[in-house]
Amino acid sequence: MKKILVLSLFALAVISGSGCGKDSIGTKPMISFLSYSSDPVIPSNGLDVHFQVKDGDGDIENTFNFTAIYDSQPEDTSFSGRKMPNLDAHKGTNLTAEVILHLEPIDFPGNTTGIPKDSVHFLVFITDNAGNISDTVATPKTEILYQ
Repeated sequence: MKKILVLSLFALAVISGSGCGKDSIGTKPMISFLSYSSDPVIPSNGLDVHFQVKDGDGDIENTFNFTAIYDSQPEDTSFSGRKMPNLDAHKGTNLTAEVILHLEPIDFPGNTTGIPKDSVHFLVFITDNAGNISDTVATPKTEILYQ
């Protein structure tokens, strides 16, 4: 009976102790996909891709790296970098923000195949000022309609 009581108290301590930890983000930035501004995409209108970013030390105004992967050209995976928006008011503090990757019509390849539609998804990661790199996230596929 004493063993059961001791094991029960140990189990209770483990369970209660695991829920009391702080929810810490850490210094490695995190990024997650939120939405597209339009679906399907019409390249002549451009596209905004919305993401949520989080960083424990708030220094993520460095680079936003992405590549567009088209079904018609799946082997082309060269990453491009864009400057992150100015979020320096949060340096040294926990930061959660929505950022937008704005793509202009020039960012989309021309329709050289004669096919009226294609699909695209993006691979994206961010780098903070300290050189910490987030995991790479993949957005869902969306249809592109050429006009």
